[in-house]
Amino acid sequence: MKNLIIILVFVLVNFSCSDQSNIVNNQGSGKILLKIDRANAPSSVVYVSATLTRDAYPPITSTLNLLSDSTADLLLNDIQAGIWHLKVDAMNDSMVVLYTGETDVNILAGFTVNVNLSLQPTGQGTGSIYIYVTWGTQNTNFTYVDYSNNPIISGGNNNYDYYGVSQPVIIFDEGKYKMWYYGDGGSAKKYVLYAESTDGINWIKNPNPVLLPGPQGNWDSWAVQAAAVLKENNTYKMYYTAFAYQYGPWYIGLATSVDGINWTKKTNPVFYSGTGWETQIAAGSVIKINGKYYLYYTGVNSQSYRIGLAISDDGENFTRFSGNPILNITQSWENSGVCVPHVFMENNIYKMIYMNAANTAFGLAYSNDGKTWNKENLNPIFTTNQTTNGWADVSIAYPRYIKVNNEVRIYYGGSKNAPPNVYHKIGFFKRLN
Repeated sequence: MKNLIIILVFVLVNFSCSDQSNIVNNQGSGKILLKIDRANAPSSVVYVSATLTRDAYPPITSTLNLLSDSTADLLLNDIQAGIWHLKVDAMNDSMVVLYTGETDVNILAGFTVNVNLSLQPTGQGTGSIYIYVTWGTQNTNFTYVDYSNNPIISGGNNNYDYYGVSQPVIIFDEGKYKMWYYGDGGSAKKYVLYAESTDGINWIKNPNPVLLPGPQGNWDSWAVQAAAVLKENNTYKMYYTAFAYQYGPWYIGLATSVDGINWTKKTNPVFYSGTGWETQIAAGSVIKINGKYYLYYTGVNSQSYRIGLAISDDGENFTRFSGNPILNITQSWENSGVCVPHVFMENNIYKMIYMNAANTAFGLAYSNDGKTWNKENLNPIFTTNQTTNGWADVSIAYPRYIKVNNEVRIYYGGSKNAPPNVYHKIGFFKRLN
């Protein structure tokens, strides 16, 4: 847990022997004016007292009431030239000293003397602490290290993955890793591909796509991209993003399978594009919370990307959450948007890993209920600069968390090529500590 750090900036007390009009006796005496910054003084401070002492001279004291006095100045008159010791105390309404400071002041007759004095807390009296709680961040001081032999999956010479692969969706099932990911056929054409692995590193690809775009004129006729796969009662459910025209409406569809390879699509989308901040949508992840399906998705308009939530009782009929969008742009690294959320449960806290719109970094957010989210203060947690040998130093995207045998990995798509020659590949990084 991070330490609670309290930073207090108190008053700078300035002293001056001003021009000749301020000199009472120009043979060797003067006066000091203490100007108090009343606006920035702590609310607990009511009185400020200044005392000058010097051997063989009587003390000189003046007290200011910050609440009732018309001015925030303390004036000390008839000060003999020479070195004096100044002590300033700031007190509460019970005259308990809360802050104090001391210094020596050399009064020179006919000269202006400037002194800055910071008052330090004494620890006396009573106080209060304002605690800002970010739920679930107690154990976020992790180190993330890219896999040394990335990438682990690349595109081939086929029409459906010639331009690369990305957006891995991974579950650990029946003693092996199962991955659904998209193959890029060029011109925004996308197919769902499938691979299996015993270690999550060495993969055996299925020779053909397992989900194809629909027939011409259908809502999913141009692209299909897997976003979430759940297994319930021995049936796989795949939520996928689809469209017929790249610059038109996007949809979220549902397909089912008994083996994860042969899929049957639902005829109609289970979720449609909206208006405003979500004129286009893309599925991020689906989890079950208290028996309900929570669909996290990216909403896109011409200016920015945001993250929204839709909820369903049956996994097919979704209703937008009234508090949408649930994640907005608030941190500078996020660029023009937050997108591609993957939500998972860890240590009884819902966590979301997401990416920025620039495709250069990943961040984390936390929630108690899956609806209200707080972001990690140490974001971003992983950037293009951390990829092994710069294999994805241009873009990283589609982060996907999985934990197997107490090892946490985040799989993602990456590219070393800039547009228009982008060839995405898939790699992963580990979470240490």
